[in-house]
Amino acid sequence: MARGDVEIGFNQISEIVAASGVDLLGRYRLQYNTTLFSPQEIVASSTNQEAVKALLAFVASPAATAIMHTGGFETP
Repeated sequence: MARGDVEIGFNQISEIVAASGVDLLGRYRLQYNTTLFSPQEIVASSTNQEAVKALLAFVASPAATAIMHTGGFETP
């Protein structure tokens, strides 16, 4: 789309807002939307469980949520 090869395209919002030369015009109606979930878990044999817990706590924090929203991601 950014090269001008096509006039309209459909993609994930996070991909559209990250692309230069492309404008997000709108969203699909709710019945056409697909929500992707990304569950996280800690592998029992991990030697860095505390670091993983800290990362997951940050990802769930209001600061990270604000960053994700800026990037086009929706959070529950």
